[in-house]
Amino acid sequence: MKARPRIGFATIGQAPRSDTVPAILEEIGVPVDVVEAGALDGLDDEAIARLGPQPGEYTFATRLADGRQVVLGKAAAEERLAPVLARLDREGLDMIVVLCAGTRLPTLDHTLLIEPQRIVDAMTQALAANVKSLGIVLPLERQLANFHLEGELKAQVRVTHASPYEGDRFSQAGADLSGCELVVMHCMGYTPAMRAKVARACGAPTLTAPRIVAGALKQLLSN
Repeated sequence: MKARPRIGFATIGQAPRSDTVPAILEEIGVPVDVVEAGALDGLDDEAIARLGPQPGEYTFATRLADGRQVVLGKAAAEERLAPVLARLDREGLDMIVVLCAGTRLPTLDHTLLIEPQRIVDAMTQALAANVKSLGIVLPLERQLANFHLEGELKAQVRVTHASPYEGDRFSQAGADLSGCELVVMHCMGYTPAMRAKVARACGAPTLTAPRIVAGALKQLLSN
C-alpha cells in the first residue's frame, strides 16, 4: 500500500492552525498526514510581546493557538520561522507549506517548499493582466501603505484591510473595493466564510490566498 503524502504546515504564529489547515485539506481532497509547527510555539505572552514591530517596520498579523491575534515585526517573524523550517526539513516530509504570504524564506536542503507569496502574487498578476482595477484585502490597516506585489501590474490597485483573527470587517472591506473587477484576499488566514462576505459586498470575483495555494497543492498531490 502506498504511503500517504506527508505535508508540513509552518506558521509564524502557534500551531495547530485549526482555522486554516482543515479548510486547505478539504480543498485538496486527498488524504494526507499533517505535521504542524509554529514560530511562536512554547512562548508566553511576555516573550511574544518582545517580537512586536519596531517603528516603521513591516508587520504581520498571526494567530495564537487559543485564537488570539498577535502582531509581529517582519524581522522577528522571519528569524523565528527559519529554525522551524529547518527542523521540518529534516522530518522526511513530501512538502512544506508556509502559512504566511509575505515572509522571506530560507532555502531548504531536502523538502519542496511552498511559498504562498510567490504563488498568490503570480496568480494575481496573471488574472489581473486584463482588468483595470484590482482590489487587495490585507489583515492590518498599518500594512496598506507598504503593500506591494512581486512584479509589475498595469491595473489600478486599491487596498483595504480586514483581520482574519480579530473583529469582523469583511463586509466593510468588500464595500471599500466596490467597483473593482477582481479582489484578492492576501493572507493565509482568510476562510471561505470571510471570502463570501467580501464577495457579496464588492460584487466582484474574489479569491483567497489559502484557496489559491490549495489549488496548487491539489495538483501536486494528485496521481
